[in-house]
Amino acid sequence: MEKKEMKKGLMGIGMLIIFIAVIVVSAVAAAVLIGAGGTLEQRSVTAMKGTEQEVATGLNIFSIVGSDGSVDGTVNNLEMLVRLRPGSDPVNLNATVITIDGRTSFQNLIYDDSGATAPSDTGQYAVYYLRRGGGSALPGYVSPGDSAIINISLEESIGPDEKLIIQIIPSQGSVRRIGFQTPSVLIERRVFLFP
Repeated sequence: MEKKEMKKGLMGIGMLIIFIAVIVVSAVAAAVLIGAGGTLEQRSVTAMKGTEQEVATGLNIFSIVGSDGSVDGTVNNLEMLVRLRPGSDPVNLNATVITIDGRTSFQNLIYDDSGATAPSDTGQYAVYYLRRGGGSALPGYVSPGDSAIINISLEESIGPDEKLIIQIIPSQGSVRRIGFQTPSVLIERRVFLFP
């Protein structure tokens, strides 16, 4: 009987070794899966923040007014009242392009930080702050709480009964696009174009 009991004991030790090996392999596999899960979570959070920033960041246009309509029946300057979209990060105007697409012309406008009004016929825009937000107000930025007028000096005048598409394209965030048509007669000093 002693030989039978000895064989059972040897089989028990072998099973114990296999059992411990299975536990060790399972622990290593679990550690790998947990590490991969953590990496995927970090990537998804980073992607979510980037997507949220791209969707939320940008400017809302509340009104567009043209000026100099009474001089020669065309508009030479535009004033756009803008604010940040809800939840938006500050928008850097130095890295923001405004495009104006009309029936006969296409204009790319860049920011001029020299004052509240852009020089005439330069194809540039400047900003005048009606109200500054909190302590995060930076020059050359539209920050949370800011209300600003973007003054645009057009290279080419806009005529009557002209369809226009204006786009504000920040370096980061979504593009704001507005389409409208100018009145059929431009005789007022200030012409309300949008809304």
